[in-house]
Amino acid sequence: MVLMAQIEDNKWLNIKNLIFNQGRLLERKLYSYFFEKGSKEGVLKALSAYQNDDGGFGNGIEPDILCPDSSAIGAETALYILDLLDLKEEKLSKKLIDWIINAQNNEGFIDHPPKNLFNYPFQPWWKNPDDKRILILAAILRKWDINSPKFFKRVNRYFSNLTIPDKFQIYDYPFFVYLKYCGDTQEETELFFKLLEYLPKIIKEYKNHFPLLSRYWFYLADNVKASVLKEEVNTFITSIENDGGIRNPFENLPWWKPIFTLDGLILMKKFNFLE
Repeated sequence: MVLMAQIEDNKWLNIKNLIFNQGRLLERKLYSYFFEKGSKEGVLKALSAYQNDDGGFGNGIEPDILCPDSSAIGAETALYILDLLDLKEEKLSKKLIDWIINAQNNEGFIDHPPKNLFNYPFQPWWKNPDDKRILILAAILRKWDINSPKFFKRVNRYFSNLTIPDKFQIYDYPFFVYLKYCGDTQEETELFFKLLEYLPKIIKEYKNHFPLLSRYWFYLADNVKASVLKEEVNTFITSIENDGGIRNPFENLPWWKPIFTLDGLILMKKFNFLE
């Protein structure tokens, strides 16, 4: 086990300064909850600022898409935080679940881009379709034991018509997580274990992203050997730079540095690698 003491005090001070200087209120509240005995209520209050009246999330909760409209990526980002905090029963969570189910179209996914995307700053890739986002949303809702047969049936029909990539990229995690939680047939179970054979290569190829300590791939951390996860934890800790953050794989998007750093630290604590 890697204990918190193995991150030197001066590094922790730098980490905190990075998150409080460069992070949003949401990151500051998450840091306070996980590392300073802050409250879940404080996180929820910060999170609620991103929720719309329709129950969905927008308003820059995904910092690369700043329009206020609710979106599937906004929903995923909120679900990730709520899942970390085990807050699926909150009123905020129930409104979000309703939005996800009601926003699903007949083809099984959520339409994208949002109507007002072009009226606000956004990174250029967000003007593209985002259909596969429904897979990770469905996976988390199934993990939460949400009962909505029509919703899951539509997602499954959508998934069954997809082509599984020959080579997986860092953002292909929805295929894996969907099959882990929503793979109900023998064929889907076999496909999941087949895809897991690619995971070591993905971890190695994208080692600078620390996949198992990211908000994207951490759902698969219990599907790798403990030694693999421990190695990633050790590499993460030794990779913390003088400013308190891990090296940002997207240097032209500096706002991700405190977010990715905090994600890794929280997940290490969730995995019992930090006291």
